[in-house]
Amino acid sequence: MVHGESEQGAGETAALAEFVTETTAADVPVSAFEDARIAIRDYLGVAVYGAHHGVGDRIVGHVDATMPGDDAIVLAHGRASPTGAALANGTFGHAVDYDDTFESTVIHPTSPVFAAALAAVEHGDADDATDLLTAYVVGCEVAFRVGHATFPSHYDNGWHSTGTIGSFGACAAAASALDLDTETTRRAFGVVASGSSSLKKNFGTMTKPLHAGHAAEMGLRAALLAARGWTSDQNALEGSLGYGEVMTVDGGYDPSAILDGLSAPDPWAVADIGFKPYPSGVITHAAMDATRDLVRDHDLTFDRVERVIATLDEAANEMLIHADAETELEAKFSIEFCLAAVLREGEAGVHEFTDEYVSASETREAMASVERDFEVDLFGDEFAGYGARVVVETTDGDRYENAVCHAPGSPNNPVGEARLVAKFEEAAGAVYDDDGVAALRSAVEGLGQTTTLDDLLAALSAP
Repeated sequence: MVHGESEQGAGETAALAEFVTETTAADVPVSAFEDARIAIRDYLGVAVYGAHHGVGDRIVGHVDATMPGDDAIVLAHGRASPTGAALANGTFGHAVDYDDTFESTVIHPTSPVFAAALAAVEHGDADDATDLLTAYVVGCEVAFRVGHATFPSHYDNGWHSTGTIGSFGACAAAASALDLDTETTRRAFGVVASGSSSLKKNFGTMTKPLHAGHAAEMGLRAALLAARGWTSDQNALEGSLGYGEVMTVDGGYDPSAILDGLSAPDPWAVADIGFKPYPSGVITHAAMDATRDLVRDHDLTFDRVERVIATLDEAANEMLIHADAETELEAKFSIEFCLAAVLREGEAGVHEFTDEYVSASETREAMASVERDFEVDLFGDEFAGYGARVVVETTDGDRYENAVCHAPGSPNNPVGEARLVAKFEEAAGAVYDDDGVAALRSAVEGLGQTTTLDDLLAALSAP
């Protein structure tokens, strides 16, 4: 195979565009649609919660003022222009850092991809739930493949892949939902390549969740502009000035990750999605679960704990940038806070990640007992395994140790349906009453089978 070309001779931009436009619901295996429904349910729970979080309220105010309209739903609020809805809904999903993550590369796929797909389906007047599901699955596949083609160089160089690479997934989902042809989709990829940007420097601020909304908005905008005849370079990914080379360093772009097996993915990218059991950076989760088990197995309380040593992969160091977190947004990237919350509560959910809880004297005391430690290639695994080892030393002189090699909720360490449903009900239940939560769960779990797109939109319309 020639570098940058598929078996048919087309470069990776053309190959992706062909994949997007030629993939229909009949091409997607039942298992992939089942994975999609689980991922969409998880996203909708956390996005509905995020819609009435401080981040959500601010982005809705911006959309209402600058992007009004009646074409597309804004979750648990009202309606807006298609790109306004994509911006808001994508931001909602990442507002509290509780949304899903590919296990094998550092991307939160569903917030940007589903937000763009939903707005595009409404704007395009699609009436079949399978159009939405197919657009979502296709968008995840594109994000996954472009992500792997640029990982780890792109991420290590300071880009937040959810916002950058997520834009390509959102664009693909929108192109699928809008039924664009291959040439138009290639131009859409060219447009989105120039609109793709998000910096890890903004972790711990409101701009991090904005990255997911930005990706959804940019992806949909690129598809809509291309549909109007907007021009761009039709080979945006390849070449010395292409996205792949420009956005990586030292030969870090690998087009074969896009091209290999693209005509018949096995497995599909949605099978790689992991679900967060905690609303914090995924790198904290293995340590949190390890601590959770120690607390339960040994009946520990935070006042009995003398010291906690959390050992993570060296690559996690740059993500855990708030050792002395003072706000709930900073706390999501603080291993000290995350373990302190588990020590205090035995769990850590949306109710612990608040400014008030972070500043409480008991929390500060528990945080002071946590020490961070890092090892290169912990467990001999890739950084994307997100493993951790935790040692707890008590005031009584006891010492307990536990290790979790993969982040809980990932395909290699699933948390189980009951825990995912409890997460959905806690998050959505902060906005909807019990009947509303049940209706939303039913609508998404039966999407394309026993429920329709209209059923889903009705369940999302208002608290």
